[in-house]
Amino acid sequence: MKKIILCLTVLLLLFAACDKTNENLQILIQNRTDSIIHITLHPKAEYLSGDFYRRSDDGSSGSTETKFSLQPNYGSNDWNEVIFISRNLDAKPYALVSEVFDSIYITLPSKDNFIIKFTPENVIGYSENIFSENSTWNFEIKSIIRPTQFRTMRGAAHCYCFLILEDRIIIE
Repeated sequence: MKKIILCLTVLLLLFAACDKTNENLQILIQNRTDSIIHITLHPKAEYLSGDFYRRSDDGSSGSTETKFSLQPNYGSNDWNEVIFISRNLDAKPYALVSEVFDSIYITLPSKDNFIIKFTPENVIGYSENIFSENSTWNFEIKSIIRPTQFRTMRGAAHCYCFLILEDRIIIE
């Protein structure tokens, strides 16, 4: 009987120590201008809770603020802000943005607080609309390794990054 219990315990520990695979799709914004930008997200009511919003479709990423600042990124792909995470790997980035957000505003302090306004219907101050099927997205699959107490979580993030570029800003 002790051998059976010992074997079951060893099997349970081996199972708990096994790697688990996790994949998700991430929507990111990257600042490729020369100055800091301030971003205000306007999530739809079902994602909003005060000044915070649910950052994933399954609730696993918790809530985060709707306003944040983003430093310039001079060519590296490491300095981004994840604005939404989905388990649906087949989702199109522009469709997911339309599902989650009513609008997105970007304030440019270096340009007298000029505001770029993205909505599903139109865009003001930028040559592309994050909500549009015709918008340009950088796509990259990043490997994820997260150690936990009993196992290592391995996976991949399917990252769609919308770039805010200096030469696409339209100030009239």
